[in-house]
Amino acid sequence: MVSLTIQKFRKYAILQHAVITAILGATFLIMPKAYDCCWCHQRSCGGSESRRHVRTQPLIKETERRLGRAVLKEDVVCHKCYQSFSRKRTVVGASNTCTLTCSDPEYFPPLPTCNSDSNPLLKSPKSICLPITSTPKGHRKCVICRKPYSNRNRLINIPASSIVQAFVETGIFINDDSRCCKMHVEDGYLNKDALSGLTTTKDEEQLSRTDICKLLSSLRSTIKSATYLNFDVPSLLSEEDYLCLTGLRKEQFAELVHELKNIRNNSSRTKRTCLAVFLTKLRTGLPNTILSTIFKLSVYQIQRIIPSVREALMQNFVPKHLGFQHISHQEFSQHHTTPIARKLFTTEEDQAVIILDGTYIYIQKSYDYEFQRLSYSLHKNRPLVKPMMVVASDGYILSVMGPYVADCHNNDASITKHMYSQNAENIQVWLKEDDVVVVDRGFRDAVTFMEDIGLKVHMPFYLQRGEKQHTTTEANLSRMVTKVRWVVESANGRLKQWRLLDKVIPNKLLPQVGDFVRIVCALCNCFRPCLGSMDPETESVAIKMLERSQESNEVQVLVQENKLLTRCAVYSAIDASSELADFPVLSLDDLRSLTLGIYQVKHAENYTREHLKDEGSYEVMVCHDFPNLLRVKIQSRHSRNVLHTLWIKYRGREESVEAICGWYCTCKIGARLVGCCAHVSSVLWFLGWKRHQSEEPLSSGPGPKCHFLNAAYQEDSDSDIVEE
Repeated sequence: MVSLTIQKFRKYAILQHAVITAILGATFLIMPKAYDCCWCHQRSCGGSESRRHVRTQPLIKETERRLGRAVLKEDVVCHKCYQSFSRKRTVVGASNTCTLTCSDPEYFPPLPTCNSDSNPLLKSPKSICLPITSTPKGHRKCVICRKPYSNRNRLINIPASSIVQAFVETGIFINDDSRCCKMHVEDGYLNKDALSGLTTTKDEEQLSRTDICKLLSSLRSTIKSATYLNFDVPSLLSEEDYLCLTGLRKEQFAELVHELKNIRNNSSRTKRTCLAVFLTKLRTGLPNTILSTIFKLSVYQIQRIIPSVREALMQNFVPKHLGFQHISHQEFSQHHTTPIARKLFTTEEDQAVIILDGTYIYIQKSYDYEFQRLSYSLHKNRPLVKPMMVVASDGYILSVMGPYVADCHNNDASITKHMYSQNAENIQVWLKEDDVVVVDRGFRDAVTFMEDIGLKVHMPFYLQRGEKQHTTTEANLSRMVTKVRWVVESANGRLKQWRLLDKVIPNKLLPQVGDFVRIVCALCNCFRPCLGSMDPETESVAIKMLERSQESNEVQVLVQENKLLTRCAVYSAIDASSELADFPVLSLDDLRSLTLGIYQVKHAENYTREHLKDEGSYEVMVCHDFPNLLRVKIQSRHSRNVLHTLWIKYRGREESVEAICGWYCTCKIGARLVGCCAHVSSVLWFLGWKRHQSEEPLSSGPGPKCHFLNAAYQEDSDSDIVEE
C-alpha cells in the first residue's frame, strides 16, 4: 500500500515538472528580446519602432562622443533618446544653415541644400519678409473654398506644381503646409474655378530660405519648359493658344485626355503631350519634323505618338459620338431636327431628316497605277477620295461613310446605293419608312432607289433643256430645300478647318484618312455647338415659306404681259442716292424677313459697291406707265458679259415689309417668292436701309485689282507711228 502511494507521488511529480517546464519554455519563446539603450542604459522590450540601431553617420559620431569608444554592431538607441537627438540636430542644423553660430561645428556640419523634399526635417526658419500676397494658413479648412475638414470632405496637401501655377498665373503665394479639397486639383494642377477662387489675407509673407530656393527652382523649371510647347502645365498656354493649336478649349482638352486609356505616361512624354501632338497635327497639318522641334521630341517619337493616339480615340471616343448606332432613331428625330425642317418636310414626330453629301479629301498621286486611276476625279481633275457625310438638319454629324475612291463609278448616287445595299453600320435597321432625305442634284440617279425603299427624297430642281430660268414653283421648292440643306456645307467647312484634311494628304497617311475624318467629326459633335437653330420661333419662317410657295409672281406677269423687258422708252433714269423719296424705309429685320435668310443680305453690300458710279450716284430706272415700279440693272459677279435686270414694285413710303409688293429678276432663280435673289436684296438693302444711315454712302474705292496688272487695258499713245 505504501509502495503504491510512493509510485503515484512520483508520477504526479514528473507530470508537474513537465508542465512547469513547458510553461516556462513557452514564456521565454513569447517574450521579446530585451535591448539596453547605449545612451541611457534603459531596457527597451518593445518592437522595432521603440529602438533604432546606431548606423547613420551623425548618430555614430554622437554615440562615440558620449561613450568614448567605438560603436559596436549591437548598439541601439531608445526612441526617447533618438527623438531628443533629432530635435537638437534640427534646431542647430537650421541655425547653421542661416549662418548662425554653432557650438559644435565638427559634429553639426553645414547643410548642403535647402531643398526640403529630400529631408523634410532640414528646413530653415521663416525669417525673410517679402511683399507677396498669400492665402490663409491652416489644415482644418480648404485654402480655396474655406470648407472645413470632415469625413465627407477630405482635404489633401496642395501639390508643389499647383503652388507654382498659382504664383505664376495670379501672383498669390500658397504655403506648402496648406490644404484644399480634392475637387480643386486635376492632374496635379488647380482648375480654372480654383484659381479664380483664391483669396488673400496678407500683403506680406514670411518666407524661409527653403521656401525661396524651392520657389526659384520651380520657376526656373517652368521658364525652361516654356521654350517649347508644353501642355503639361496649363498656365504656360492661354485659351487662345489651345484653340489655335488643338481646336479645343482647355476644359475640353482635359476632358479628351481621359479617353486615352491605352496610353501611359513615361519619362519622355505624358498623355497630354501625346494628345497635343496629335491634335496639332490635325489642326495645322505641320510635318513631323516641325512638330518634333516645337514639342522638343524626336521624329521617331512623333511617328509613334500619332498612330497610338489615333487608335485610342477610335476605340474609346469615336463610338460614343459618331455612327448610326451611337444614337437611337427616336432620340435623333426629337433632338436633332430643327423646327424649320420639321415644318417643311415632315408630317409625324418620329420622322428623321437626314442630309447626304460627299466631300473631297485631296491626296498625292500614287505609284500604284490601278489606285491612281481609281482615285482620279474627272470632275476636279486631280486625285482624291470621297467621304460621304450623313448630317442632321441642325448640323449634327450622324455618320461618315467611306472614304470612297473618286472615279466615274463612285459618284454620290452610286455611293448611296452601295452603303445601303451593304447595310453599312446596320443602316437598313436604323432608317424607318417615310424618313426624309435631303440631297443635292448629284444624287439624281439614286432618287428612284431611295423612294423604292420607302424614303421621302427632296432635291433642288434641274433647269429644263432650252430654258434659262426656273419657274416660280420650281424656284420656291428649291429654296425650301436649300434652306435646310445648307448645314451640310457648313459641316464640310468645319471639317476642312482641320488643315491636315484641307491639304494634300501624303501617301503614307492614306490608310488613316478615314480615321482622321471620323475623329474630327466626333470632336465637332462633342465640343462644337449645333449649326442650325432649335429655337421654336423659327417655325414661323417655315410657315411663311409655305404660304409664299403657293403664290404666283405678279411682277413677273406684269413685266411679261407689257413687254417691259424690251421697251426702253417708258423708263427714265434717276439718282436714287438723292431722289426717290417715296421708297419705304426698311430695317435689317425687315430685309431678313423678305430674303428669309442672311446669305443674300451679306452679298448686298458688294453688289451695291459695284453698282455705284464714280461720283457715288446710284442709278435706277422709273417706269412712266406703272407708278412705283423700278428697274435696275446689276452686273453679274461671275461673268463680265452678263447683266441681270430686275423690277421692284412698292406701294409708297410706308415703314413696313408690306410696302414691298413684289419683285422679279432675270437670273435663274429670280422668279421665286420664297425669299429673293441677291440682286434684288442688294437694291432693297441700299434703297430701304443704307442710304438712310448717318454714315457716308458706299463708294467705289480702290480694291485688290489696283495691286495687279491687266494686259487687257492698254493706253492710247499720242506719238506718231513711223511707217517705213
